[in-house]
Amino acid sequence: MIRKLALGIGSSLLVALVACGAPPQPSGFGDDDAPKASGAGGEGQLGGAASTEETGGTTGDDFESCATQQATAEAKPVYLVFMFDRSGSMSDNSKWSSCKAATKAFFDDPASAGISASLHYFPIGGSNPTCNANEYAKPAVAMTGLPSAQLSASLDAQKPQGGTPTEPALQGALNYARDLSTNQAKDGKVVVVFVTDGIPEGCSSDINGAAQIAKGQAQTTPTYVIGVGNVNGLNTIADAGGTKQAFVVSTNNPAQIKDDFQKAITEIKLSALSCDYKIPAPPNGETLDRSKVNVLYQPASGAAQTLPYDQSCGTGKGWRYDDPNNPTRILVCDGTCNAIKAAPGKVDVLFGCQTKGGGVN
Repeated sequence: MIRKLALGIGSSLLVALVACGAPPQPSGFGDDDAPKASGAGGEGQLGGAASTEETGGTTGDDFESCATQQATAEAKPVYLVFMFDRSGSMSDNSKWSSCKAATKAFFDDPASAGISASLHYFPIGGSNPTCNANEYAKPAVAMTGLPSAQLSASLDAQKPQGGTPTEPALQGALNYARDLSTNQAKDGKVVVVFVTDGIPEGCSSDINGAAQIAKGQAQTTPTYVIGVGNVNGLNTIADAGGTKQAFVVSTNNPAQIKDDFQKAITEIKLSALSCDYKIPAPPNGETLDRSKVNVLYQPASGAAQTLPYDQSCGTGKGWRYDDPNNPTRILVCDGTCNAIKAAPGKVDVLFGCQTKGGGVN
């Protein structure tokens, strides 16, 4: 089964800050502190009040009197740890050349900016592979920002040969991911992208053993699996790794392999993106009032919407703080996050106007 392709999500938030003290009365709000639309209004798809005000990419007229200064809050960065099968069977049916081309296109694409990736291969040692997981934890190309010609050049230098020692390869990738999470990538989200064309072979590997390895770090490092052709049992590894099912790449023809592989990588990239945004420090002499924060979603086309605050995320819609008493990040609830990922656009965070939604104690 091939998953459907999501479309996009904004990678940053524009944040407006106001000086400490009582903020000015915002224009466009009534006694109930709800934003008033100039059109029909009603509830938006993401759970907030729909607005027909044009934001111009930053704020709507409803919030203009509240915003006196802007800062930028970046979304949590994403780090992709690629473990790529180069076993002998990858040379069949143009699998290697097609998957390599699709991966290189992703690594070289300017649209991949903001994502980082590392790359390693299995087996190590060809027809007599090493079974030492530590060797698979030393990537051929260490984590680097995209786009990257170095990653593409590494793929060009490989040749398929040997078996499929899945267990040590996956363990090595997860070990590397764990180390990244405490060092270079401690500010972001790290995921493993495991690419393989068949069931385990060599180093006493089997599906259940690989699934247990993936399960061991699923809470902190999800494992995405891309199955090329023979995908028997790979859903078991993906499910244990917290990603439910493998992405399946058809091998009917080279063009289809490349197309399916590109879709799989794109979906993984978007799935790995989180709706998690760091609140920037206020300018000197100013403070943030957590009861005067609003989050707006502006799709590429259509009206902007103010997302409701809901610290419990009980309905799945809206946003919350990581810590309501001492907030450092804004987290968009899962339902709203999924809707944002399914459509291109961006999110703005505005400080200074009374929060819309459940209220902040």
